[in-house]
Amino acid sequence: MNILVFSDSHGETALMADMVRKVSPDCIVHLGDYDKDAKALRTRFPDIPLHMVRGNCDVLSSASDLEEIILAEKKVILTHGHPYHVKENYQALTNMGHCAGADLLLFGHTHIPYYEQVGNMHVLNPGSAQKSCALVRIQDGEIRCEHLSLL
Repeated sequence: MNILVFSDSHGETALMADMVRKVSPDCIVHLGDYDKDAKALRTRFPDIPLHMVRGNCDVLSSASDLEEIILAEKKVILTHGHPYHVKENYQALTNMGHCAGADLLLFGHTHIPYYEQVGNMHVLNPGSAQKSCALVRIQDGEIRCEHLSLL
């Protein structure tokens, strides 16, 4: 399974749409800021499942702050990250992920691409969708994460 992950698009949908066409993912994830951009992707690519959460700029959004989903038999947690103060450090975020039993923890908010494996949990921030995104491949029970430039 190939999962294309975006965050913090702030109105930039053309670069995301170009990457969706290039990668042809099985699933799209948008981690907030702006949820209207995620909705635009859903409209443009209705045959690709899209999961989203709201960010700190999505004040009127009906999306939730946190989603737990199963993809390719892996528990994936989606959050924008601001409730966990990720601009300060990742301790509260990774503690939440471990307590929830996440295999993959996806977050945004910082606009900075980040990837680390913490124990058995993969922690990934795709960066800002104005510059970067991430591709997560889950195959044969293995998770592989890669950052991609949108420029």
